[in-house]
Amino acid sequence: MSAITKIKLGISLMLICFTTSLIAQNGAEDDMGTTLYDAYKDKGVKEVLKIYQQSNNNKEYEGMAEPLNVLAYRLMQEEEDLKSAEVLLKAQIEEYPDEANPYDSYSDLLLEMDKKEEARKYIEKSIAIAEKTNHEQNDLIIEAGKAKLAILDNKDKQMNFLVGNWDNETKVFQNGEEVNSSKSSNNISFDSSGSIMIVDHDTPGKKPCCKRVMVYNPVKDEFDVAFMRRDQPNGIYNSKMQLKEVEPDHFEMIEKYTNDNNEEVEVRHDIQKKSNEVEWITYNSKDSGWEKVRSMNLKKKG
Repeated sequence: MSAITKIKLGISLMLICFTTSLIAQNGAEDDMGTTLYDAYKDKGVKEVLKIYQQSNNNKEYEGMAEPLNVLAYRLMQEEEDLKSAEVLLKAQIEEYPDEANPYDSYSDLLLEMDKKEEARKYIEKSIAIAEKTNHEQNDLIIEAGKAKLAILDNKDKQMNFLVGNWDNETKVFQNGEEVNSSKSSNNISFDSSGSIMIVDHDTPGKKPCCKRVMVYNPVKDEFDVAFMRRDQPNGIYNSKMQLKEVEPDHFEMIEKYTNDNNEEVEVRHDIQKKSNEVEWITYNSKDSGWEKVRSMNLKKKG
């Protein structure tokens, strides 16, 4: 596995930065790597394999820093030569069939080729091997594999039924009694390139009020959330939300954040999709259980 390649489905930025750094430290300036790349430029991938077999005296597995692995990602990125990269990665699988990383690397290539279901098989195989073998990079391989599976399963898009323009009728509750109600609007969009949902809130007077940015984290299978409000002097409020589907069109989301008193707060959101309407009820965690504090009835405009 490496992050040199630009995986179309968007693997976690943290993993990309980490693995790119690792490769730069262990592979980019290696003499074998330079020799193999020069051979590729001069005579092609068959010459690479010939020289590798003749010159590679180090049979100890080097993980992401394996010369063929590093070169394959270089060919994917710099040369856009997926066929040659495939030859190299298949050779890595043949050489190290009991290691997880060759299968994970090959899954990256398949994602570049848009062969998603075939890639899934190699991701699952790499995870299975990593979970039962001992290698210092296996935890990273497992995390990256699970992240890729989450994206393939469209977990970042589970809330995309919210995309659009909505009228929002909100009711606020205290001790089980309604104490306030208001009407406003929401404009919700989704940026697929970064798995980012953006919620723009307007006041009842149709003036911009606040913005919520939700970024899906496929490694932890949760949303990292930033909330910004014009009239809040403390700036950006951050939280994390974990989503699960209770049943079709019915979701539960647990939100956790630290309030201004440095206290850990837990909130439960109960969300039900009903045709062009969404019912969203929010509960605060109390010692006695969950207390209803807000309900929103969203109706799609137009």
